Amino acid sequence: MSGEVLRKVVPDVSLEIDKIEKDLEHICSTIDEVMQAECECCGLREECTQDYIERIKDSYSGKWVCGLCSEAVKEGQKGGPVDIEEAVSSHRNFCQEFNSSTRLNPKLSLTMAMKNIARRSHENREKKQYPTSKISRSSSCAPRIDITMK
Repeated sequence: MSGEVLRKVVPDVSLEIDKIEKDLEHICSTIDEVMQAECECCGLREECTQDYIERIKDSYSGKWVCGLCSEAVKEGQKGGPVDIEEAVSSHRNFCQEFNSSTRLNPKLSLTMAMKNIARRSHENREKKQYPTSKISRSSSCAPRIDITMK
């Protein structure tokens, strides 16, 4: 062993640190910055990433709409052949009219509006599922009841 040189093994920490720094830079570059986005219909503000804001704007013809308004726009499109721009415009007008009206209690007003939306939705489903029977008189001299399904 006299001819052999003993070497001390030292790990190269600097290589490990460089690798960790590169990984950290990559992770930080993929994290998007959160921004405030304001709904163009109701004025609600949400914190969203720029990518999400762009996707929503692409879906709603350049307008950013919140989740609640987007559902209302989708419902507005179900009524007939309406393009997305018309549906957004119609809902925006509804929100502006709603917000500009004099309300004594805004929370109660919003609650009543949501109640009316739920009631109309329920009534529409009921009409589609169960046809109602109408009672009418026949044209004969003798009074009798004629039940017709419409």
